[in-house]
Amino acid sequence: MKKQLKNTNGFGLIEITIIIITIGILAAIAMQSMTALMTDARQVKTEREMELLADAIVGNADISAGAQRADFGYIGDVGSFPPNLDALTTNPGGYATWDGPYISREFTQDSDGYKTDEWGTSYTYNGGITISSTGSGTTLSKKIADATADYTLNNYNGTVLDASGTVPSTTYLDSININITIPNGSGGTLTKSYITDSSGVFSLDSLPVGNHTLRIIYTPNVDTLYSVLTILPRHKTERTYKFASSYFTSSGGGGGGGAGVETLRPNGIGSLAELTTNCGNNWECTDEVTSDNDGTYNSGSGNSWKHDLYEVENSSIGAGTIDSVIIYINVDGNGNNQKAKTYLSTNSSSYDGSQETPPSSYAIYSTTYITNPQTSSAWTWTEIDALQIGAGIRREARVTQVWIEVYYTN
Repeated sequence: MKKQLKNTNGFGLIEITIIIITIGILAAIAMQSMTALMTDARQVKTEREMELLADAIVGNADISAGAQRADFGYIGDVGSFPPNLDALTTNPGGYATWDGPYISREFTQDSDGYKTDEWGTSYTYNGGITISSTGSGTTLSKKIADATADYTLNNYNGTVLDASGTVPSTTYLDSININITIPNGSGGTLTKSYITDSSGVFSLDSLPVGNHTLRIIYTPNVDTLYSVLTILPRHKTERTYKFASSYFTSSGGGGGGGAGVETLRPNGIGSLAELTTNCGNNWECTDEVTSDNDGTYNSGSGNSWKHDLYEVENSSIGAGTIDSVIIYINVDGNGNNQKAKTYLSTNSSSYDGSQETPPSSYAIYSTTYITNPQTSSAWTWTEIDALQIGAGIRREARVTQVWIEVYYTN
């Protein structure tokens, strides 16, 4: 007779079902946790990548040299925000000032990896102030700046004095030319010119962030103060500059001789008009007190010299001994091997200054006449009133300013 076992070891169907369900729940929880952790990790890494892209565009404020900020990224070299992320690794158009690649070494193992987030979705950036990622299903954004103007349109104020701390006053303010060279936003450079007011104060405008060369020139002596300006976002720094000589006092000599100086500018059509003009009358392109650079100019063409002459304002002084006359031109080379020179006409005779090769930016050149070159005698005020001034241009150089300074002793 067989005996039946009353107790068995093992799990019944119900217990097995409960175990399977519990394992499934735990697995689901684990998967959700792993997914959340992976999502968090991807988000953190994506946010870090967008920060690095922002640094490539506007620079890393923590990188310095000689106690000055040294890194301004793409904007510091080019002067504008990049049109797309490709411009951070590839020159967008043969730009001479582009000095990339600007992306961090963290991206160099994959030539295109810097353009996609951790989900493989391309970042959204179209030249503005925000980089966005949408690979997670929601939008992650990195704000590069509050406004583009914070990085492209800054101001800088300064004051110019002579060695004795004297301000230029109205007598010498036209003798000071302030030039700053900046990237023009499209791969080239632009030299902007300014003068001070009678108190020696000047204000530079529309400056991109970066390190830019400033030149303050006392033009009669071609005495130049050089400085590298570090322009920061929303810049508000001011500085005083002093020449080593007492130019603005009567004993300073003024460079052209004499105790006084009068600046005279074009005010009418002269006897020669060979240059191409973008103004109604050619003299109107060169009469501004503060240079407007390519706003108005006269230019040459071809391989032969072409000249312009303009009538000049009559002197308001009209008395005293004239010690010298200096003629100035403000010229942009506008390319390679362009030529320019001052040009002056007195007593129906014309005289050229030295041949100059201006750079691809505006630069000022001058010629000094101690005596009238036609008579070899001291200038007379009648000759000053009858004077015509202008420029000679070869090839495509551009002249935007012409003026004379008359130095005299009462």
